[in-house]
Amino acid sequence: MDITKKAILFDGTAVVNVLDTTEMVQQAIDFHKTSDIASEALGKVLTMGAFISGNFKGKNNKLTIIVQGGGPLGKIVVCGDYGAKMRGYVENPFVEGKTVKEVIGSQGYLNIIKDFNMKEPYNGLSQLVNGNIGEDFAYYFTTSEQLPTALAINTKVKNGKCIKSGGIIIQAMPNCQEEVLVILEDIVRDFEDVCSQLEEKGPEGIISYYFGHFNMKYIDDSFPEYRCSCSTQKIDEMLISLGEKEALNILKEEGKIEVNCQFCDKKYVYKIEDIDRVFHGNC
Repeated sequence: MDITKKAILFDGTAVVNVLDTTEMVQQAIDFHKTSDIASEALGKVLTMGAFISGNFKGKNNKLTIIVQGGGPLGKIVVCGDYGAKMRGYVENPFVEGKTVKEVIGSQGYLNIIKDFNMKEPYNGLSQLVNGNIGEDFAYYFTTSEQLPTALAINTKVKNGKCIKSGGIIIQAMPNCQEEVLVILEDIVRDFEDVCSQLEEKGPEGIISYYFGHFNMKYIDDSFPEYRCSCSTQKIDEMLISLGEKEALNILKEEGKIEVNCQFCDKKYVYKIEDIDRVFHGNC
């Protein structure tokens, strides 16, 4: 089971999150049949999404992350709900390349939208630093949310199998002293291969080994998972918003209406009897 272990450090002036997202990323691979390099890029963004949505307080809070770097991978879209229930896709799932940075590109932006059920969702935007995801998110948190952040994330995939995926993310609270942040940043720099550390120690072992002497106290875990929210009801609602006349025109031209979910690749096929059910309640 995937997990995010969390602990407060230095009397609550900093928070460390260590995530293992291997199973979640593997499910995304199974759905989308992505190339290994596309899987690694998507896995990194899913991991960051699991960190953000795993810290939501409201059960109806929602997250959308868009990464657009101008590279051959195209756009990465990741969505999440309360409790780190994640889903995502990439525009070109079969892209090939040597590095995540190469396929994402660096001439673009990182867009994070948080819907807290208020009048307007929070919409944060920053330029990509280098397209390697980790530094891009660290820059975003520091500049857009004023949360100094040190992190190391990685996803390793070979022949369609996620070997390991996860990360370590440390955020300073407003009362965190500068020297404390420097200490924590120095520790994160040692995580050249966070996947190997996760395989060796696991999330709790990493926190205990590296941070246990910093007046550390564990707080509630979260459990990331890949969960698509598509349903027949949602597709019905989409058709209702389209209108019966337009739906019947498409049906006449195509013989059916087929809707593919981008997050899980499930197909919803509607024929004349289905249109009758949607608009007139007839089975």
